Amino acid sequence: MALRSLADWLLPPSGPLLLALLGLLLSRWRPGRLLLLLGLLLAWLSALPPVGYALMDGLQADCPPVQPAQLRDAQAIVVLGAGYRSGADEFSGETVNDLALVRLRYAAYLHRETGLPVIASGGAATDREPEARWMAEVLAEFGVDPILTESEARDTWGNAQHTAELLARQGLSRVALVSHAHHMPRAVWAFEQAGVTVLPAPTGAFVPHDRGWSWGMLRPQANALRMSWLAMHEYLGLFWYRWMRGD
Repeated sequence: MALRSLADWLLPPSGPLLLALLGLLLSRWRPGRLLLLLGLLLAWLSALPPVGYALMDGLQADCPPVQPAQLRDAQAIVVLGAGYRSGADEFSGETVNDLALVRLRYAAYLHRETGLPVIASGGAATDREPEARWMAEVLAEFGVDPILTESEARDTWGNAQHTAELLARQGLSRVALVSHAHHMPRAVWAFEQAGVTVLPAPTGAFVPHDRGWSWGMLRPQANALRMSWLAMHEYLGLFWYRWMRGD
């Protein structure tokens, strides 16, 4: 949770805009004008597709897709939560968000191909239903059975620690880990630290194979800003985990 709070302030668009605001307040001096220019430049760059692609490349390069046959040594499929979508009146008010749905769909596909049980990992604040409940609901709609749930985790480190405990109770130690490709380096590291043998099963890669150049790529785009935020959140997360855990 500390990482999430830090990211909210440091990562784009908040970080660059706060930098620009500070520069505006100090604009009567030359360093202030430089801060203003730097903040605006960073805000613009973070919303460009080439920048988002470059940031994602560093995370996804070592996480190629897998075929179900490559998971024959796994004993279970673990799928990590990615958040809620509130205000979903068509689903009784709350359900998983779009990122989580991508992961759940892939976990269900791997289940059909391998027959492995699926563990949905995701907790919640004390006043909310755990994310694992909604994840299990979606998995059941996809025809997954059996489904186990881990409902205590509040972040990726918690996913790893609490799922490792569940696996130990089930006598399991080798899992196919389903998450987004850009999240996989941090997720694999956390699970390995918890003593789990991981077979990465990434999904939802953000970098397309065809990235032909066009002048439109110099136009700020909301999707590119989101991509940059997700990638920079992972870089910050990797640094934070390894620094905080002393690795």
